[in-house]
Amino acid sequence: MTVEELMKYMLNLFNNTSDDLHKEYEKLSQKDMELSDLDHYIENHILKSYELAKVGRLRKTLREERREIKNNIDMIEIIKKFTDKYNNKLIAGDIIQSLKEQGILRKRQENPSYKYRTSILDRLEAKDEQVQKQKSNSR
Repeated sequence: MTVEELMKYMLNLFNNTSDDLHKEYEKLSQKDMELSDLDHYIENHILKSYELAKVGRLRKTLREERREIKNNIDMIEIIKKFTDKYNNKLIAGDIIQSLKEQGILRKRQENPSYKYRTSILDRLEAKDEQVQKQKSNSR
């Protein structure tokens, strides 16, 4: 992972953790509604054993999916405590500024230019001219 990628990841972490947590809670709510619907289906229907087995497998799958979502929520809440403690406009602004400066630096490094401070190249060009003159005179 490059430094720039890390900085983008950090910015995403500080800016989107609350949104990620909200999305996981929405997923949890959806799973709870699905489980409730399934429970009401069992309650309102007379089911044969193979139908109950099918419902049981589906319920187990839903419970496993719900557990995975809850585990994600637990992890994101730990991260959110960290981001809430340190997240402020200064950090996000500093990361954005650093990313801009890295972009400018990368462009400058990809297209380097140099302003010569001395006249040493004049001597080099003069030698090239002398060589050209010698070649023309020897013909």
